[in-house]
Amino acid sequence: MKQYRVVLSPDQRLFLGVVSVLVLLLGYYNWRMALLGFIVLGSLYYYSWETARRRRATLEENLRSLAMQVETTAQDIIYNLPWGLAVLDDQGIVRWCNSRLVDMFPGREIIGEGISSLFPGIKMDREQMRLQEGERWFDLYLHRVHTRKGRGNNHVLFVQEITQVEERLAQRAREAPCVGLVQVDNYEEVLQSVASEERPLLAAAIDRVLSDWAAEKKGFLQKYNPDRYLVLLTWEQLAASREERFPILDRVKEIKMGNKLPVTLSCGFGIGSASLQELGAFARAGLDLALGRGGDQVVIRDPERFHFFGGKTKALEKRTQVKARVIAHALRELMEQAAQVMIMSHRNADLDSVGAAAGMIRAARTVGKEAYIVLEDVNPAVEKMVAYLKEQGDFRGVFFNEAEALRVVNAGTLLVVLDTHKPSLVAAPALLERTNKVVVIDHHRRGEEFIAEPILVYLETYASSASELVTELLQYLGDNVELTSWEATALLAGIAVDTKSFSYQTGVRTFEAAAFLRRSGADQETIQRFLQDDWVTFINRAEIIKGAEVFYGKVAVAMVPQEGEKAQLLAAQTADELLTIEDFAASFVIYPIAGGAAVSARSTGDINVQVMMEQLGGGGHMTIAGAQLEGVTPAQARERVLEVIHEYFAEEAGK
Repeated sequence: MKQYRVVLSPDQRLFLGVVSVLVLLLGYYNWRMALLGFIVLGSLYYYSWETARRRRATLEENLRSLAMQVETTAQDIIYNLPWGLAVLDDQGIVRWCNSRLVDMFPGREIIGEGISSLFPGIKMDREQMRLQEGERWFDLYLHRVHTRKGRGNNHVLFVQEITQVEERLAQRAREAPCVGLVQVDNYEEVLQSVASEERPLLAAAIDRVLSDWAAEKKGFLQKYNPDRYLVLLTWEQLAASREERFPILDRVKEIKMGNKLPVTLSCGFGIGSASLQELGAFARAGLDLALGRGGDQVVIRDPERFHFFGGKTKALEKRTQVKARVIAHALRELMEQAAQVMIMSHRNADLDSVGAAAGMIRAARTVGKEAYIVLEDVNPAVEKMVAYLKEQGDFRGVFFNEAEALRVVNAGTLLVVLDTHKPSLVAAPALLERTNKVVVIDHHRRGEEFIAEPILVYLETYASSASELVTELLQYLGDNVELTSWEATALLAGIAVDTKSFSYQTGVRTFEAAAFLRRSGADQETIQRFLQDDWVTFINRAEIIKGAEVFYGKVAVAMVPQEGEKAQLLAAQTADELLTIEDFAASFVIYPIAGGAAVSARSTGDINVQVMMEQLGGGGHMTIAGAQLEGVTPAQARERVLEVIHEYFAEEAGK
């Protein structure tokens, strides 16, 4: 047993010191009495020493007992921690573990095994991580312990199983509320297509189909307008419909109560927020976007982005022109209040965008305002039309580039954006920041990206072209609108090029607009010259068509071999030309651009090329769409296009 030196306390040493001095003084006078004093002093010293020794022994015993209790308690705590605990060497081998870790993996031999056998996803260079192993979830905390030099480093691993927590969180996520707004796209038109006595039956059939769908999903449906419904679902119920690609869109089309037009729905759902107010705003934004994209689709809005489903049918033409009249009157008032009018469209302008701009020049001049057209550059697709317009006295000094436009624009300028609604695609994005008076007129299906806070929006996906929309507006702008023949020619050329000479995306109002333009003096021969190609372009287009590949018996994919100023025009023309071949339902032509590649897509209407191009970051119409892919070669772009095509047909086959 280890011996400890007994040390008297300061009080004892002081007391014995005083007694010793007194005994020495006593010895000076009487040595006999001093001798007796030394005997007493020795007895006192022995007594004090023995008392201190016993006290020290008792203290040591108590400390030893306490240390054993602490050690026992610590061992018990370590072995019975609610967390698993393991000591690993620098190779990740388990050298020791507590009972809790053993209980987590019954029947497994843990000590001597690598920790990666228990947790394959563990990273030894990370202090904290969450791993899923099978159906179980674990939180791991790894602490490095530095050992003596030359003996490596150990690690202490704490393991907490959080499977129940994750299951509760997953259940909470599955039960999270989702708010939906549903609108019948063409309610009035469908009702008008049936006899009056059949209309209540048709309305009841629509209600029944929607009610059955909501009951099937165990959701809540409330009709609050003749053509509008509120839907409440959980995330799990919505996810099930999402997995099925929302068959309710097809079910309503099967309603046949004598109606000549199919019933279609637009739905917006809000998800991903704990606030019902925010979910409602998400649902409204989703419904607005679904309607702006032509209807017959579901748009889900979460805090980060939109998700699109459906949209496989062509937007039905609206037979009423009330909206065009209202927009025309609002546009006239805005122009009258503006200091000047600036007109721009998308980059890489085409005949439709320039033709629509020419018509808008006439609208501005009708109300006595100066107007200008902003062009990024004059590409081969529009050079003939621009040259034709510049020959006319009215259009001299009208065309500006971006720098010239920025010098002229001010806070009082009315900026009219034609043939696009995406700020990233406009010819001069800086103009959007120089004025807060922006009007958007477009016929493309609405995408996630949209010009911020326009004061007037005229977005009609049924229309064939921006030129058709502008032509309608001109007819309602006032009685004093007098189109010149060259303005009418430019507008009709825009309609002709976007409809492929009235073959695609045409309706009654398309022909009405064309008839108005012909009466206004549009020259068909001039339009034909705009559309003519030179011999080299014709040969190049034939070579591209010759090299096209066919997939699924009806989809053609071709490549423009070299970048050039006519590459875009060549790709668009080739895509159109491919659809003239029997059995071809869609065409995709990939062409090189600066910094990447682009795709021009066309369809006869049986295949929705817009949803395909949206997956590549582009957009457009169901029958005409495109996309630009930055940082990729044309060959890589082709592979991306093929992936999208295969996904589309796999989805169609799974229905």
